[in-house]
Amino acid sequence: MSRRIAAKDIPELTALRIIAAACVVVSHLHALGMVSAPVLHQILDGGRPAVCFFFVLSGFIMQHNYPLLDAKDFAATKRYAQSRFARLYPTMLLSLGLSVPTVIYLLRIQAHSQLLQYYALQSHYSFWLVMSGVAQLLVLTGWTPAAAINQPWNGPAWSLSCEFFFYASFPFLRPFLQRLSSRRMIVALIVAWLLQGAWIVMIGALAAPNRSSFLIYQFPLTHLFEFALGVCGGILTTRLDARQVRILIASTAVTAVVAFTMLHLWNTTMPDSYGITPLFLALIIATTQSSGSRWFAPLRSRAALALGHASYALYITHIPILIGASVFGVASGIGWFWVPILMAGSLVVHYGYAEPVRRLLLRPASLSPAVALRQ
Repeated sequence: MSRRIAAKDIPELTALRIIAAACVVVSHLHALGMVSAPVLHQILDGGRPAVCFFFVLSGFIMQHNYPLLDAKDFAATKRYAQSRFARLYPTMLLSLGLSVPTVIYLLRIQAHSQLLQYYALQSHYSFWLVMSGVAQLLVLTGWTPAAAINQPWNGPAWSLSCEFFFYASFPFLRPFLQRLSSRRMIVALIVAWLLQGAWIVMIGALAAPNRSSFLIYQFPLTHLFEFALGVCGGILTTRLDARQVRILIASTAVTAVVAFTMLHLWNTTMPDSYGITPLFLALIIATTQSSGSRWFAPLRSRAALALGHASYALYITHIPILIGASVFGVASGIGWFWVPILMAGSLVVHYGYAEPVRRLLLRPASLSPAVALRQ
């Protein structure tokens, strides 16, 4: 029996993805010195909260699209795994390909300063590049606390280690969470959030600075709560009535504001994303509940939806493009025009490459084209 049922599309959530991806791009443009936006970069915290938003949204969307998925149903889980792989992996491979000319050029001219600046490589370049390449191909860079492995080729690919880990956990995690009562689920989320905070504090106190930064910002286990939060949000919105959903939205938003304010008043070193994570869930649920309203009409425009669908392509390819442009001397003078250029490129990548490859990978060889099209 199929464990996937038809789910109503929520176009506004698709459009929100391009906003989050743009936050990451702008932060990296400043970090690479291509634009000057120190205040904006500080507000965006280097794009880290935007990535956490993606993790919460990912959990919510998985629950929305696969509300009955269970690891015990092998056939459905296999189709789910194939779908997730086909959605993410081909574009990740393309991003690695975009990095190759830059890496080869820097190796050929022995550009030590740039190899250190962009890829955290100080010596033994070939060895570390091979190790990093293998880690990226296996989607493991988020599990390896070494800058020489997780920064070369395409640094943002660390987040795919998290996503693939979340996707692998989902068929087991979702049924467990589904069995909890709403009250127990909310209590479990509060406890998990506090444990995540305790884990971050412990890492900051015990680990060396170069290791603690990695474990706080990139390690998949650190971010598992965010994905689980999204899954629970998806479950709760189907259980609660309209009044209870409004209470859930208000309570999570207030909790985030209070936590964020207290962390800043105490001048802690906790990442901003930790305090405002519940706000992401409130935003996602509120957007879902208001889907179709006239207030959200701009988020349903063709341009917003097209860019939303291409947001992953924008996120995963922008660093190889920007580093390559900088190395080959074509970045100067472009400035903020990089934002529309990269967005246009993401549309080409998504609709000209990622979608055709995804459909090809998901087309059952044993089915006729007409039947395959309905899958």
